[in-house]
Amino acid sequence: MMNKQILIIELNQKNFNVLEELFMKEGYKSYAVIDAESFNNFTLKSEDLAFIIVNANVEYATVQEIVKRAQINATLHLPVIYVDSAKEPDSKKLAECFKAGVNDYIKKPFNSQEIIARVKYHSEEFSRLYEYKIRVDKLGNLATIDQLSKTTSKMQMQAVLKHQINYCKRYTTKATVIYLRLLSIDKFIGTFGLPSGEKVISKFAKELKASIRDADMISRWGGADFVILLPNTAVKSAEFISKKLKTKLSNMTIMNGANPEVAFGVSELQDDDDPQEVISRAQYALSEAKKQTYGKIAIA
Repeated sequence: MMNKQILIIELNQKNFNVLEELFMKEGYKSYAVIDAESFNNFTLKSEDLAFIIVNANVEYATVQEIVKRAQINATLHLPVIYVDSAKEPDSKKLAECFKAGVNDYIKKPFNSQEIIARVKYHSEEFSRLYEYKIRVDKLGNLATIDQLSKTTSKMQMQAVLKHQINYCKRYTTKATVIYLRLLSIDKFIGTFGLPSGEKVISKFAKELKASIRDADMISRWGGADFVILLPNTAVKSAEFISKKLKTKLSNMTIMNGANPEVAFGVSELQDDDDPQEVISRAQYALSEAKKQTYGKIAIA
């Protein structure tokens, strides 16, 4: 995220012009804020900027408001550099700036090489930190999201199931798991190949996600198997939901014009369950559902 746009918060246009010319030589495009109105109306997003330069004598915006403007997310904010032209150092102002999260505080007079060097240092450090944060977020995403179906990962669903079992036990409420399988996928992959099969699974998952309630959670358990957790739902209601899902999913045309065949195993969470036990019951119900000529829905 190394861009070349900066925000300069100054007292007047003349001061801004001096800094603008200085940074222009380094390839930066500067945006001016010179009064309360322009500060309040400034609309460029923080993630579009490289850093923020502030005249320490500005009174129309507090250091806390400026650092908040620099905030990108809960853990990152743009580099904020205060420039002080006062003859006598203001220790109170200096302490306030660093307490609020300002990155640097420069006293005038300074030479152009000094401020450019400091700006480059903070910008490059921020850029490295930002890229690191992106990599960490991607790793976290890989752990919680199944990359093929874009549903909750199996590992994450196991943790959610454990929490849901404890919740149901504590508050004497019901929750149910639906274990479903796209039965016709193996034949399809045998005919058209794995890449085509993966596209079908992805489209199927998208339709499945669009068909469940907002409170429900879906996970791809493996292959073309999916688990749906239905909080605050007894087994009879889950059976009704399964029938509705079956009707909708079976009418899809995602397999070269052929309608997919889907089977459902339903199991209600028990107080003494662990995640694997409830899944095993739902899988057993699925195996019974697959034997049915019609319906393809079984309750454990």
